Amino acid sequence: MIDVLYKSMAIPNSCHLGKRVFKKLFHENAKLGVTDKKAFSEDIDFITWQYTFKPGTIPIQPYVDDQREYLEVALLQVDLKTLNRTHRIAEIVHRSIPYPIVLVYVFEQSIALSLAQKRFSQAEKGAFVAEEILVTEWIENSIQSPSQTSFIESLKIADLPHTHFYAFYSAFVDRVIALDCARLTGVYRLEAAAGRQLTRRNRLAECHEIETQIAERITSIKAETQFNRKVDLNLQVKRLKDRLDLLVRKL
Repeated sequence: MIDVLYKSMAIPNSCHLGKRVFKKLFHENAKLGVTDKKAFSEDIDFITWQYTFKPGTIPIQPYVDDQREYLEVALLQVDLKTLNRTHRIAEIVHRSIPYPIVLVYVFEQSIALSLAQKRFSQAEKGAFVAEEILVTEWIENSIQSPSQTSFIESLKIADLPHTHFYAFYSAFVDRVIALDCARLTGVYRLEAAAGRQLTRRNRLAECHEIETQIAERITSIKAETQFNRKVDLNLQVKRLKDRLDLLVRKL
């Protein structure tokens, strides 16, 4: 599946790096706890800096304003041995490297992507903050959904904005959000207008919250022994599902 992804992206040869990133660098620079160190040693096979997007490799300009500094974008491939702590590994990688990362997970025949916008820290000068960390669902070549196929096809580098690296990276983020919306709507659709993108993202976050509440109540129903309490929880689930359906129609 990784070959399908890279073929669809059609990344210029000038961007290829193919350099191994040693896990000890994260041990030295990311202040990892015991559990995090286990995640890197037990869950990760190896990390490769596959592609580097910078003015010397692709005709895109750096972006700097009061909040962000996007001088380049890196694509890191993480080959996994297990799926035990993928979200935590994504957090560590995004928060350890100062420039924006397209993180590509590979596990057997499946892939997943992770992205996170970054901005300057308001608390510490010279530091940065990784904003919401996004991780896609797992995509397997043999059982791709139509939405997943559309998502992969939409990642062609030549079709992404080349004005500056913030626009370039934001286009990846928009596509990951569109794929998450498609998980609920069944249709992969990109939103062009910036204002509508923000509205969509807020609605998606609300959908996630409702999904969590539904899962919590379903768990409670299974454990509940009182009939009246079960009835009440089931009614809560129905109301939450109705609310979720309404939001999904607006995504």
